[in-house]
Amino acid sequence: MNIQTEQGEFEVIDSFAIKRRNEFYMIGELKKGTMQVNWFVNVTLNLGLSLSLRISEIETVEFSEEKRDYKLIIISAEEEIINILLGLKIGIELVKISIEGKD
Repeated sequence: MNIQTEQGEFEVIDSFAIKRRNEFYMIGELKKGTMQVNWFVNVTLNLGLSLSLRISEIETVEFSEEKRDYKLIIISAEEEIINILLGLKIGIELVKISIEGKD
């Protein structure tokens, strides 16, 4: 990923899917920078390989027990991709937000 296209860092607390909606969700906090719909979340798989996922929607989530808000990144994907993402167990990790990526 080109460093000029990097726009932020998002700390994922946990991830989950709603398969009948064909959506994968990452909940967490934007630690640095900014993010927008149609930008990309870049999940590092290993030292030389990362997966870029287009952001479909961004929502604010509030929990009744907590004073702060969290962000929910929503990614629309086919069932096969959602199964792969669930298998990665994305959580408690920092992901990069960028303008460019591949669908």
